[in-house]
Amino acid sequence: MKAFIRILKTMGPFASFIALAAFFNLLTVVFSIGSIGALIPLLNIIFDTPGSDLVGAAPWKVALATRVEAYRDVHGASATLVRIIGIVFVIFIGKNVSRYAALWTLAPVRNGVVANFKQALHDKWIALSLRQHSKWQKGDLLTRATADLNEIEWSMLKGMEGFVRDPLMILGTLAVLFSMSPTLTLWALAIIPISGLLIATVGKSLKRSAKEAQGLLGQNTTSLEEALSNLPIIKSYAVEAQMSAHFSASVRSWQKTMIKVFRKRDLSSPIAEVLGVSVLLVVLYLGGQEVLSGKRLTGGELVAFILLFYQLIPAFKNVTNALYDIQKGNASAERIFEVLDTEIPKSGTQPVEAAHWNQPITLNKVAFAYEDRNVLDDLSLVIPPGKTTALVGPSGGGKSTLLYLLAGFDHPQQGAITLGNLDLRDVDLKSFRSGLGWVPQHPLLFNDSIYGNITLKSAGSKSAYEAAVTAAHCQDFVSNFPEGHAIGEGGKFLSGGQRQRVSIARAFYADPKLLLLDEATAALDNESEARVQQSLEALMQGRTTVVVAHRLSTIKNADQIAYIEGGRVVELGTHNALLEKGGKYAALVNLGSLNATEDGSPE
Repeated sequence: MKAFIRILKTMGPFASFIALAAFFNLLTVVFSIGSIGALIPLLNIIFDTPGSDLVGAAPWKVALATRVEAYRDVHGASATLVRIIGIVFVIFIGKNVSRYAALWTLAPVRNGVVANFKQALHDKWIALSLRQHSKWQKGDLLTRATADLNEIEWSMLKGMEGFVRDPLMILGTLAVLFSMSPTLTLWALAIIPISGLLIATVGKSLKRSAKEAQGLLGQNTTSLEEALSNLPIIKSYAVEAQMSAHFSASVRSWQKTMIKVFRKRDLSSPIAEVLGVSVLLVVLYLGGQEVLSGKRLTGGELVAFILLFYQLIPAFKNVTNALYDIQKGNASAERIFEVLDTEIPKSGTQPVEAAHWNQPITLNKVAFAYEDRNVLDDLSLVIPPGKTTALVGPSGGGKSTLLYLLAGFDHPQQGAITLGNLDLRDVDLKSFRSGLGWVPQHPLLFNDSIYGNITLKSAGSKSAYEAAVTAAHCQDFVSNFPEGHAIGEGGKFLSGGQRQRVSIARAFYADPKLLLLDEATAALDNESEARVQQSLEALMQGRTTVVVAHRLSTIKNADQIAYIEGGRVVELGTHNALLEKGGKYAALVNLGSLNATEDGSPE
């Protein structure tokens, strides 16, 4: 129940709503008990059993019976009956008005708590490092922010509404029942320890099954997300049947677990009802004996007692169901707190000043490994300020990982990366990245307007946006998307080259000090590349630039070229110097991988 307690602690901002809801629930309890209590004189009049002459009756019953008898003696039985019916009707109206008022007051609490958790999950996601994100599947994270939060809202928080009202109902009703007949009430209470033991046993099993079900649902969501993302591949290779069979197996596992969850949860109602009816039959027998002996109860009071007891059964049932719901919601809450409790990587505190960008970036014996493989091994490289450094070499050599580290997405396990005399581990990453521009190999775009994708909702000027659009040669298609018109998920309404040009325009708009280009022209056709390459060169002018590329047109004019293989810098020099050396870079050019000049003609 630790997760449930943590949920309660998040409700501090809603304390006034909760207090007001508790007040309305208290009124609901008073009206509920009062509505049935008012039936006692009504039934006594009908059965002609005043009740003022009972032996050992509670004082309030005697006082009520005496007052009703006095009113009947003055106004007659018929007028008294009408008066009591009117009072009962007003009480019932008050009961339902106060009940709705309590639900109306709690609505902002339920939605507010869920909204706060959604915001917290979103903020945690964007604060965690990319390495930490690699430990989770995207679909599972989305399930935690959707299905798990829905489970908390509809199970845990809805169950808490009953926890506010039903205990008050139970206590108030028991107080009245004890005053009417302690013996009968004690028999009614016999249900509590029996049902409590059964609830605790089944509830623990329910929590385990619910947590397993939510995990399987996360896997299902991941499979759905991958199917949507990779639909062209699925269709082009005609593997629909195989993918359907794979997803079917996953869904069947989730289905079997959810059947267990539903069956265990639905067990609470039969348990409570069977025990309740058993006690009711005993109450009817014992109560009937008291009525027949004429000691503590009249026939009308026994009917009221049974009605009150029946009002008690749903209250116990609601508490029972609430416990089940809380156990089920607790599993979802634990999954959410698992994300929220993940420690955010600590950023340094040293700010990056403008003068720091005039100093070289030095990688000193850097080693970096993912969980399953080493990528960089004892790599050393000096990146001069205001110059362009090109990274070439075979796939898997560590070029993109090097950009990954230069962007501060992670830190090397060994060695250090420094900007002048600042170790990137010690710098304030927000300050560092404010001078960073990154163009990835595959454009990462939002389902937003072109303006929103380029400015990333920053408070820049319109003229800077227009300049970025012009510099990246986006004018020919920007006019096709009026202001505010979205470009689709991932920019699906744009061609591959257009998507890359928007990504490049974003870098223009940022006006970075350090520019990282990861195959920035890879998605462009020859014509688009020629148009963008000129803009890229203008953008790179006077900036510290690190570019990963396989096209000679992109890298031949670089100030230095680093050939990276096996996680190390194998060769370093200018284009001409490396060609003269006749090493691996020259072999790469001669093989044809880098055999195009800037105008696209053979060299």
